[in-house]
Amino acid sequence: MNKLSFVIVGVGNIGSKYAKIIKSLPDAELIAAVDTDFNKRKNLIDLVPFFVSLEDFLKNKIPADIVCICTPNGNHAQQTIDCLKAGYHVICEKPIALSTDDVYNMMEAEEISGKKVFAVMQNRYSPVSIWLKKILEQKRLGELRYIQINCFWNRNEKYYAESPWRATSNLGGGPLYTQFSHFIDLMIWLCGSPVDISAETFNLNDTVKTEFDDSGNIKFKLKNGGRGLFNFTNASWNTNIESSLTIIGTKGNVKVGGQYMEKLDFIQVEDKIDLPAFQEISHANNYHFYKGSADKHDEFLKKVISCIYENKNPEIGLKDELHVIDFIEQSLLYLQSRSY
Repeated sequence: MNKLSFVIVGVGNIGSKYAKIIKSLPDAELIAAVDTDFNKRKNLIDLVPFFVSLEDFLKNKIPADIVCICTPNGNHAQQTIDCLKAGYHVICEKPIALSTDDVYNMMEAEEISGKKVFAVMQNRYSPVSIWLKKILEQKRLGELRYIQINCFWNRNEKYYAESPWRATSNLGGGPLYTQFSHFIDLMIWLCGSPVDISAETFNLNDTVKTEFDDSGNIKFKLKNGGRGLFNFTNASWNTNIESSLTIIGTKGNVKVGGQYMEKLDFIQVEDKIDLPAFQEISHANNYHFYKGSADKHDEFLKKVISCIYENKNPEIGLKDELHVIDFIEQSLLYLQSRSY
């Protein structure tokens, strides 16, 4: 079986992580990289052709199977479309786009190209998430009455100084896109798409200068009439505190928590249930002076490779993430409507 050839576009924190994982996989190899900063070449383990723009790479028509888009958020949509048109499968880091219109354009390009787009939401592969999905599919909690998500993180001045684009609306987009889209994805994957969305955002840390608020809460309803609340902030002092999901059902209650939804905090159900013993704990991506989400990119890439070899549809694709971007967009549109 031939190795699948990868190209990384954007060799920052996450792009360099991809390079290490690809190096460790027996059926994958990195054959080129792209970054506007030529000095980022030192972030790569192997010496491969290096381009300072995606346009230069595409002009050279280098044969490859998969392009990994690891650039600033606002570039994801167009770069994905360009790579699809050039005949490559695409792995697109979260968020896949900053608007639903962009997602629809990506979906159209994917269909025309005949290639696949894999959306990076690796938190779905944590042991706790897989277990929770199973008990919800089995209706062990009954009908869902109420869900609450708390995401209380820290993003300080150093974080935004390292990459100033993160503080902008057109390239970063704000915490719902950059940090908390992971947990919005989990919420929708587990509990279904919300309706009747309303939101409030506010700024808690004035010492960090960005083009968006760092905190907020989003109220919504579930399609069965249940209620939900999503609380978030990037203004926690010094460190990430928690990312938790509490579900109250007609036959049971559950809470998964820890800093990254990696722990089972509470479970009580009407019928007897075997409590899991999670042997494999999901650790966070560690980026020196801040931490990201659960470190499951290796599992994600293995799934991608399997899908391509077996010609299967992506387990997490553009249609899945359209719901995530729509949830964020509806929240922001509600805020705009209230400001008039």
